[in-house]
Amino acid sequence: MCKDGKLGLKTALCFLVVTGALHNLKSTLADPDLWGYLAFGRLWWETGKFPYQDVFSYVPTLSPWIYHEWLTGVLFYPLYQSLGAPGLQLARYILGLAAAVLVYLTARKRGADPLAAALGLWGAQLFLALGYSPVRAQVFTYGFFALYLYLLEGARHTGNWRSLWLLVPIQAVWCNLHGGFMAGLGLMALYALGEGLSRRPWRPYAEMLVLAALATLINPYGPAYWKYLVRAVLMPRPEITEWASLLEAYRQGIISGQELSYFLTLVAFGVGLGWWARWRDLTAALALAVTFCLGWRHQRHLVFFLLLAGAYLPLLLTGYIETLKSRAPVAAACARVGRRLPCLGAVVLALTLGYGFVNEAPWSIKTPAQPGKGVTSSIYYPVGAADYIRQQRLSGKLLLEFNWGEYAIWRLYPRCRVALDGRYETVYPEAVATEYFEFIDGRPGWQDFLRHYPPDLVLVDSRSRIYSLLLGDEGWRQVYADPGCALFVRADLREGW
Repeated sequence: MCKDGKLGLKTALCFLVVTGALHNLKSTLADPDLWGYLAFGRLWWETGKFPYQDVFSYVPTLSPWIYHEWLTGVLFYPLYQSLGAPGLQLARYILGLAAAVLVYLTARKRGADPLAAALGLWGAQLFLALGYSPVRAQVFTYGFFALYLYLLEGARHTGNWRSLWLLVPIQAVWCNLHGGFMAGLGLMALYALGEGLSRRPWRPYAEMLVLAALATLINPYGPAYWKYLVRAVLMPRPEITEWASLLEAYRQGIISGQELSYFLTLVAFGVGLGWWARWRDLTAALALAVTFCLGWRHQRHLVFFLLLAGAYLPLLLTGYIETLKSRAPVAAACARVGRRLPCLGAVVLALTLGYGFVNEAPWSIKTPAQPGKGVTSSIYYPVGAADYIRQQRLSGKLLLEFNWGEYAIWRLYPRCRVALDGRYETVYPEAVATEYFEFIDGRPGWQDFLRHYPPDLVLVDSRSRIYSLLLGDEGWRQVYADPGCALFVRADLREGW
C-alpha cells in the first residue's frame, strides 16, 4: 500500500528505478563472444596451463596470442559449469545494478537531491540496454568505469586523496578482464587536465594515473600487452558493427530510431540545462564532450557518455527543480496533485516494467538456431549444423561465418578447428582477416582464401551471396542446410566422411 507521504513516494520511485534498470537488462540473447570466453576458460581449467599460442584455428595466427579478456573466461567457465545460464545472468544483473547504484551515489556526492539523482539515473539508464544486455566482458569495464567515476568525484569534492589509491589495484584486475580498462586511464587523465585548467589540485590524479598505468603491466603478457592494445585501438574495423559510427549504426539497424532520438534528446536536454545553469564545471564538461565524440564515432562508446551524464546532470537538475517549485503556479499544481497520484503512477509503471522483465525468461541464455519469427536480432547460431557435425562424426578444418566462429570453438573443438572467429585482432594477422572477409562477403577473389587456407568444411549463411557461389562450385558438396545455414564438404572427400 502506497501511503501519502514522502517515504511512500520515495519507496515507489526507488521501486520504479530498479524495475526500469532490470527492464533494460532483460535481453538474454547470447553474444558471440560468450562462447570464446567459455572456450578459453575450459582450456585453462582443463590443461592447467596458460595458453600463449592459439589452438582453436587452423590458419596462421599471431604469436603470442594476447587475449585481453582471458580472466573473464577463467571466471565465467566455472560459473557456467556449476550454475549454468542463471549463474552468468545473475552476475550480469548484479554488475549492472551496481553500476546504476554507483551513478546514483556519484550524483548524490556531487550535491544532487535524491529526486534529481533518481531522475538522472532514469534518463541515462539506456546504458544498461546498450552495454549490459548480452553477457560480455564489457560488463566489467562499465562497472569499473562507474566505480572510477565515484572515487574520482569523491576525492574531488572531499579532498580525501587517499581513496584514489584504490584505483591502482582495481586497474590491475580490470586490465586482465577486458581491454576497456583504457577508459579508466582516460577518465583519470581528463580529471587531471580539467582540474589543472580550473586551477584546482590536479597532481593527485596525475600521480595515480601513472601508478595505475604501471599496474597494467601485471598481466600474463607483460609490455607486449600494450603493443597489442596500440595496434588494436588504431586498426580499422569496417566489418565489426559495434565499431560503426552512431549514424552508420542507425543506417544498419543496429541502433533503432527510437534509441537515436532518445540519445539526441538527452544530449539536447543536457546542453540546455547547462546553458540555463551557466555551468562552470570544466572537468565534467570536458569528460562529457570527449565521451560524446567517442560515442558519435563508435556507438559502443555511448555507454561511457551515458554513465557520466547520469552522474553529472542531476546537480543541475536539482537547481532547476527548486526553481520550478518556487513558482506559484507550479507549487499550486503540486499541492493539488499531492503525492498519492504520482506514487500510484510510479507503482503501476514499475509493475509493468517488472512484468516485461520476468516475461523475458531472465535466467536463460537464448541461442536462436535460425533467423525469422520471434528473433529480434540478426544474431543466431548454426545449432543444427553443429549437431549434424557431431552426429556424423565429421572433423577437420572448418571455415564459417565470423559471428559463428567462437560458438564452433565452444561446441566443436577439438573435433574442428576454425578459420577465423570473433577473437579477430587478438589472434589473426591482418592479411588473413582481409582475405577471409573477401570470401565471406563473396567479393571478387573469394576463392583466394580457399586456395591459401584450404578447409575441409564450409559453413555459411544460407541466405548469403557466398552460399550461391559455393552451390555453383564443383569443388564443394552440400550435406546439410536449414533456413539459417548450409554446410559444405569438399567434393573429393568420400561419402560418409
